[in-house]
Amino acid sequence: MAAAPVAAPGPVAGLTPLPSADQVVASVSSGRVDPFAPLQTTSAQSGVRPALTLPQGLVFNGVIRSGGTPEALVQFSGESGTLRVGQRGGRTTTLLPDGWSVASIDVQKGRLTLRQAGQSVTAEL
Repeated sequence: MAAAPVAAPGPVAGLTPLPSADQVVASVSSGRVDPFAPLQTTSAQSGVRPALTLPQGLVFNGVIRSGGTPEALVQFSGESGTLRVGQRGGRTTTLLPDGWSVASIDVQKGRLTLRQAGQSVTAEL
């Protein structure tokens, strides 16, 4: 004689019943509608910052070596002068905007590299 099926016990007072396997599977979405479509990400989602460009209004005119120290000839906000490695806008020079600094100057190749918020941009003659 076959055994009678055992009924699942009812909910016990004070306990929250767990969802069934079908309920769990139905609540999870998997995959994309079109798996071959390009990924849509914004720069904020991907953690990638847009490429850094020179500060607006900065004009890089040339490089010189003065007393063995490389200097970049620039114009910014109606002023002109020279920048040296390590100078910071708003702190040690008015020839750069606040938050910008001079990372390097290559006199041989005519390059000025500026840094802002951990990114660098290089201007070439």
